Amino acid sequence: MDRNNRTMTSAAGRTVELADEVGFCFGVKRAINLTDHALAAGQPVYIFGDLVHNRKVTEALEQKGLRKVTSLADQPSGTMVVRAHGLPKDEISSAREAGMDVVDATCPIVHRAQEAAQTLEQRGCQVVIIGDSNHAEIKGILGALEKPALVVDSIEELRAAKADRRLRRKVGVVFQTTHALELCKDLIGELVFMCKEVQIINTICRPVQDRQDDAVELAERSDLMLVVGSATSANTVELAALCAEHNPWTMHIQTADDLREEDWIWATRIGIASGLSTPVDLVEAVRDKLLASPIPIRPERRPASHDVRRHPDGSRSHGV
Repeated sequence: MDRNNRTMTSAAGRTVELADEVGFCFGVKRAINLTDHALAAGQPVYIFGDLVHNRKVTEALEQKGLRKVTSLADQPSGTMVVRAHGLPKDEISSAREAGMDVVDATCPIVHRAQEAAQTLEQRGCQVVIIGDSNHAEIKGILGALEKPALVVDSIEELRAAKADRRLRRKVGVVFQTTHALELCKDLIGELVFMCKEVQIINTICRPVQDRQDDAVELAERSDLMLVVGSATSANTVELAALCAEHNPWTMHIQTADDLREEDWIWATRIGIASGLSTPVDLVEAVRDKLLASPIPIRPERRPASHDVRRHPDGSRSHGV
């Protein structure tokens, strides 16, 4: 995003500022480019799950011919694309054994997280992954290991593992690459207290961390903070939660259509950030909607912070 176009003021006097980086991250751009190239070759192209967590992106690729499948057993020969979040190594091997060409669109930073987990396992550590056990990236990391790993995303989960004797004395820690380091600190402290030896490899994506830091700074200087991205995108959900810790007037929206007049009419300064798989045109559409409105600023209509619609479905959450 051109820095000169990041901050604009509407005729009504409302200032809208975009985060330093919005739109696709390099890993998402790479995955889309690799998939487009595979589709252009003309043979059937298959994928397990979604390439990235954004409906607009996946629908566009499906219109070009990308076929989402749960099994390759009944599929004719063709190409299988490995999604940006990665796949367990046995699924990739099965595709090759079935005669498929494999295009690995796994984000290089996710690959690095898989390799880091393998390194810790080879050192004799029990691998502990801090992240969402249901996330595709975590399943790929688990599938890269020879032994079971422990996945935790809260102190409560960690304490339960300790109580059930599932936590060993020597552990090696990796992180879901899109996790906010700020939200992991308490878990690390608890692990150090519980275990005799803790080895940590920081696998959090640096560009993700930079985006999070920038979004937090923007949230702190904004009346209202908007985070644009899919409701199924873990990094977008987490970014919105992180911003809400610093500005309780934070909303997570998927498109400009999610914005109602009551949400923003009161705000003089509005910040906008996005998830890693959010197309930049969706972000710009939100900005343009706000800038185009002639409605004057009505500060007296600011909602109580606990009444802010925090989620794309319109629901509210009390606290963050």
